[in-house]
Amino acid sequence: MAIREGRLADAAAVTRVGVAAWEKGPGSVLPSSARAPMADGKMFDALLRQTPGRILVADVGGHVLGLAVGDAEGEQLTDLWVDPRAWGRGLGSRLLAAFEQAAGERGRKRIVIDVLEGDERGLGFCRRRGYQAVGRSTVRDRDLHMMIGKIRLEKRLA
Repeated sequence: MAIREGRLADAAAVTRVGVAAWEKGPGSVLPSSARAPMADGKMFDALLRQTPGRILVADVGGHVLGLAVGDAEGEQLTDLWVDPRAWGRGLGSRLLAAFEQAAGERGRKRIVIDVLEGDERGLGFCRRRGYQAVGRSTVRDRDLHMMIGKIRLEKRLA
C-alpha cells in the first residue's frame, strides 16, 4: 500500500470510497433525509477539484481505498474515508499518520478533527490515536443542509 497525493484521475474512486464510507459510517447515524445529499457523490467528486494538493489517498495495488483531506492551513483534517470493505486493515491509521507527519513538516503544532455526534466508530478511532475532545458545537452543515452536532478533537504534534 502506498499513501500518495490524490490526482484528478482518482475522482471516480474517491467518490466511490467516500459514498460507501459515509453510508456505513457517520451517515448511518443521521435520518435518511439527511443522507440523500451525500448519496449522489457530488461532494466527494468536488473534493479533488476544490482542494488540490490537500488530499492523500491510500493506493492498494492501483486501487484507491481511502482518502484524507485537510484544510488550507493543513491543521484540520476535514475528511477521512476508508472503503468499508477495507476497514480494519490499517488504511485509516496510515492515512492519519501521513497527514500528521505532513502537518508537522509544515510547522503545525496540532491537528484538529470534528466528528459527528453519534459516530462512535469515528470517535473511538480518533481517541485510540491520541486525540482528545476539546469542545462541542452545533452547526448548519453546508452539504447536508441541516443542523448537526460535532465533537472537536485535538492532538498536539511532537
